[in-house]
Order: sequence, then C-alpha cells, then structure tokens
Amino acid sequence: MVDHQWDYEADILVVGSGAAAYSAAITASQNGSKVIMVEKGALYGGTTLRSGGGFWIPNNRFQEEKGIKDSKDDATRYMARYSFPQLYNPKDARLGLPENEYNLIATYYDTASKMVDYFWDIGAIKSIQEINWTGKPQVDYMDHLPENKGIRGRVLYSEGPDGKMAYGSELIRQLKAWADSKGILLLLNHRVTKIIHNNNKVIGLEALTGGNRKITFKAKKAVIFGSGGFTHNAELMLHFQRGPHFGGCSVQTNTGDFVNIAGAIGAKLGNMAGAFRAEIVLEQALSDPSGVHSVFYIMGDSILEVNRYGNRIMDEKRNYNDRTMMHFVWDPQRAEWKNMLVFLIYDQRTATLWQGFPPLPVQGIEAPYIISGNDFDELSKNINSRLTLLSRHTGGFGLDSGFSGNLKKTVDRFNEFAVSGKDLDFNRGDYNYDREWTTFPPTIPGSEWPPKESKNYTIYPLSSSGPYYAVILGAGTLDTNGGPVINEKAQVLNTENIPIEGLYGAGNCIASPTANAYWGAGSTIGPALTFGHIAGINAGNEPIK
Repeated sequence: MVDHQWDYEADILVVGSGAAAYSAAITASQNGSKVIMVEKGALYGGTTLRSGGGFWIPNNRFQEEKGIKDSKDDATRYMARYSFPQLYNPKDARLGLPENEYNLIATYYDTASKMVDYFWDIGAIKSIQEINWTGKPQVDYMDHLPENKGIRGRVLYSEGPDGKMAYGSELIRQLKAWADSKGILLLLNHRVTKIIHNNNKVIGLEALTGGNRKITFKAKKAVIFGSGGFTHNAELMLHFQRGPHFGGCSVQTNTGDFVNIAGAIGAKLGNMAGAFRAEIVLEQALSDPSGVHSVFYIMGDSILEVNRYGNRIMDEKRNYNDRTMMHFVWDPQRAEWKNMLVFLIYDQRTATLWQGFPPLPVQGIEAPYIISGNDFDELSKNINSRLTLLSRHTGGFGLDSGFSGNLKKTVDRFNEFAVSGKDLDFNRGDYNYDREWTTFPPTIPGSEWPPKESKNYTIYPLSSSGPYYAVILGAGTLDTNGGPVINEKAQVLNTENIPIEGLYGAGNCIASPTANAYWGAGSTIGPALTFGHIAGINAGNEPIK
C-alpha cells in the first residue's frame, strides 16, 4: 500500500455520523487533526437523529450546582451491579468484574462529565438537566437498587433554542453545526467495506459509493468507527440475539458492518447477544419496518400487559429495556417463547385520558393495530383472529384456550390491587421510577388526575364494562450493542486482547460498556459521546504513519 493512490487523505477517518461519530470527529478536529467523516446513509445523524436525545452523565455540573453528591464509589457500584449482577462483589477492588469491564465503567465515570464540559466550552453542545413532571431532577431506571442510593440528576439533554431540553435531532444539529463551521468533510452515501492495514497497522479504508464505485481513504493517524449496531441485519439478529425480535427504531443502515469488517482483521467480539431494547407494536413493525414503533412507556393507570395465557408477567411500569427482557422467557415443557408476544390491555378511560401518547391513538383517528371488544370474551376472540392473520410472521403463535377466563381473573386481581394501592404480584408503583417516569398526567388538558381516592396513582381499576382494547407487542431494539471489544482508551482489541494499532470504536457498533443494562435515560448516547470523545483524543495523539 506504500505506492497506493488514495482518493482522500486525512489524519483521522471517522465512520458514521451519529453521536459517537460526531463526538470523535469534533474532539480530534479541536485537537488539531484533519478529519473526514464517512457515512453510509443518504442522511446524516444515524439513529441519534431519531432518538430522545438524552445522555446519562454521572457527577455532572448541574448536580454540583444543586448540591447533589454523586461519588465515584456510588456510581461505579450502581453501574457494576446493574450491568453484571452475576459477577458483582461489593468487597472486591474491581467489584467482581474482569479488568477491562471494570476499567470501562471507571473511565466512563471519570470522563463523562468532563466530556460534557468540554463540548460546552468549545460551543459544540449546550446541555441542560432534565427536570421531570414532578419538578425534581430525574431518577435513574433502577433508582431503588441499594447501590443507586436514589441519586438524581444524571440525565442531560441538549438545550434547544427555546431554552428547553430537546430531542436527538437538536443534539445532531448542534454537533453538525460545529463540525461544519470547522470544515470537517462529511461524505454521505459512502459504505465502508474494508479496513486497509499494513504491518498490523490500520492505515485506511475502502468504501463503495454511487454505482458501486470503489473509493479509498488514507488515515495518517487512525480510523474511528461509530457506525451503529446490527438491528437490520436479519442473519446477525438470528444467530446472535437471545430470542425473537420484530424490528427496532434504529436507522435502516444499521446492519452491523463493523462486525465483519473488524472481524476480518482479527478484532475480538463481545456482547453480541446484547441490545438496548423496547417493546414494539407488532403490526406497525411488520407493515413499516423503517419506522419508529417502540413502546417506551406504559402510560396511564387502568392498563396492564398479559401473555398468551392471560397472566400478567411483570410490573408494567418498569423501563423499556428491562421490560422487553421478559419476552425471552423459555418454557421447557412446551418448547416455546411463552411471552414472545404480549397484549397491552386497557379500557376506555385510559384510551381517552392518555390519547395520542404512543401507542394510543388520538380518539377518532384510525389505528388498525388496535383490537377492541365489548367484553373480555369478545376481545379475546378478536385477538385470536388477529393472531391467525399474522401467523406466518410469528410461527403460528396464538392464545391459550384458557386466555379469556384467565384474563378476567387477572383483571379482577389487578382491580383489587388498584383499590388497596398495593400490587402484591409485582410491586407496581412502589418505586420513584414507576411514579415519575412511566406514570404522568393525562394528555387531555384540565383532566382531574390523579383521582382523589387513589392510594397508588400508577394503578386504577379497569371499568366493569367495555369497550376494552388490546395492542400486540413484541420485542424490539433501540439498536444492538455488541461488536468489537474496546479498552478504556477506546482502542479496538484483537483476540489476544492487544490493541489493533490505529483502530478505535464507540457507540452501538462496539461491545457496550453497559452490557445489557440501561443505567438511566441516555445510557446509549452518554457512552457514545464519552467513548467517542476518548477515541478522538487518543486517535489524535497517534503519530503520523
């Protein structure tokens, strides 16, 4: 490759254009490197562009301003316990974790808040702390774990022009505006197909663009991948994920290219069964695979989820990532994923009060995925008829013959809990997360809520008469989060745990430092920004090849 004629040359090549990629590119550019960004899609921003846009940052500047102490000991214990419960040992110096896994978590705590301040200071991201509807800084997704200690305020967003927290589109707008102002070249419609290396050093990339024309890029210092997971690669999903998924909200270009590209030069893979997940409206996902049909919050109070046997399976107010794990329960007697599909059941009260908050439609707007019945027998019959129509997509999945009877018993028991205020089965409403994240005031202004007689406003009795409604839910992803393993410097490791010289990674294309845990809102973008920043620093410090 010494005499190769390159089409483009830069100090740093960055693959992708989401949060991880922009973080890396901006950091490297600010530190004096010439950067080129190479994006597979026709639109910049990746999945970040369609995300909620939050980033989970322990020990941030806003916590300090409010006098919230967020120590490294507390935060790392929470992260380690949530991500690796099978390994967690509070008495061990590394909390029971292998060296690299512990180092990634510790480095995240040490760097995340500095990253936020860095981007604030250079004018790349103006951050704001989330204050939830109760007027308090936001809680984490497992706020009740002893290791968490109920610490608030780790959730940040980019601040929009109106001074309020903004979605991922605004985060990308701010990042791209900074990059454009500094002349960072972004090439769209360029699909990277190969890492070029010489004497075990990464020196460039090969990509295809319009008409499958081959383009080569020279990296004088390093290559950084921030290219997303493999949600839309059916083969990888089938062979690596832990159970059936029916889609995801990541962009269609997330097909796991980095897995094969880095694997070809000996990269070590990790967390390949991992993903950030959310339940998904089955029929919407089947009819519109490129859309966003995730069910992040089970809003309302007279609402519950049941499986094919008509039984509740969890606290419906749990976070979307952990809630979706319940879909992968294997029944060893029947040889089936017993919760592969579940059914969101609610009454007219919830349909009216929380109308317009997905997946509930605005009243009067047709929503073909909503199944209704005048009583539970009719609802059950209609659900089964719908499942028959969908059977070629679900392996013939249907309701158990006892579904209708069990559903009635389940609703009666649920209603008893609603009256007493205590969910004896799953403790719904016992936690701040349940009360402040997934239960919130109705979307109809002026509605009297919560009811004065309520002892637990996350639960309300379903009406004694119909109509009743159901939505079929399956497992989906925000995106997968497995791939090449990195170290605390964001260097990609080979199968002998030695860094591949000149190759870095961040975001959903790598083995996530969070493993399968979702520490709090922004546990995808927080690590993406942070390890992108770390990659940008270390890649920029590499010598010219």
